[in-house]
Amino acid sequence: MKIACVVLLLALASSSLGAPRDNMLRRLEEWTVKYEKGYGFQGDQVGRRQDSQDEEKAYNNNIQPRRQLSNRSSHSRTVDILLDHDVSQTRPKTFDWRSKGVISPVTNIDAFSNSFAIVARGCVASFQAIKTGFLLGLSAWEIVDCCPSLEDGVFDCIHDIGGLCGATTYPLYTGQCKNNSCQAAAKVRGGKVVPAGNVNRMEQALLKRPLAALMDASNASFGRYQSGIYNDTDCSKTVINHAMQVVGYGEKDGQEFWICKNTWGPKWGEDGYVRMKKGSDICGIESHVSYPY
Repeated sequence: MKIACVVLLLALASSSLGAPRDNMLRRLEEWTVKYEKGYGFQGDQVGRRQDSQDEEKAYNNNIQPRRQLSNRSSHSRTVDILLDHDVSQTRPKTFDWRSKGVISPVTNIDAFSNSFAIVARGCVASFQAIKTGFLLGLSAWEIVDCCPSLEDGVFDCIHDIGGLCGATTYPLYTGQCKNNSCQAAAKVRGGKVVPAGNVNRMEQALLKRPLAALMDASNASFGRYQSGIYNDTDCSKTVINHAMQVVGYGEKDGQEFWICKNTWGPKWGEDGYVRMKKGSDICGIESHVSYPY
């Protein structure tokens, strides 16, 4: 899958929000301290969230050309295949990874301006937490520096560079991959892609770990979303410009939905989350899904 739009890499001279460089770096340092520390969920309160002090939603980001990582190994896209032994005959009617304490707090991309790096980082952190019992703060900057691509191979790239370092051990944005400057705190074997539009396989994959989903978030109604099941079809299923983490699914009044964690802070939507209608590929939410393994 080739994505027409890619997420923005940080412009150090100035941001689209008009913040000077020094002020931006200061805000990013505060953001890192506030949101990217480790969280051990054993014994913690279920579904813990941290309030955001950010005053703006990062919506309508600028687009910059994608950079390539010259030393990453070549990977072909691995498509997830539905196997008989993967199919659960007793699938739960509702499911939510937040109740298991493996989802990191909602953040606001603000000046960071790279939703996919945050979502990919969150998926790796959740995957690690499911395996080990500890939810760690990982570096999104490392993904920006070393895997600057919106294509489905981001989790393969994370494998190629040896995993992700902790949020406080990898330096802030440098424009160069410096994954050898710190020790990886979480590793993956690679990534897989859910076949486009395969709701059944998407659900099965979600029961094993949270997913990364790309979508079109340019519709004004999505930016104004406050609550309920989002079902506005006035958006594209192929022109992709945003990423969210799919953390669960449910049903209300006969209408099924995906539970998605956004990156516009906890004051947006339902405490930072949105329920997307399930089964209709709203804004491409079911066509561009991948996950680490």
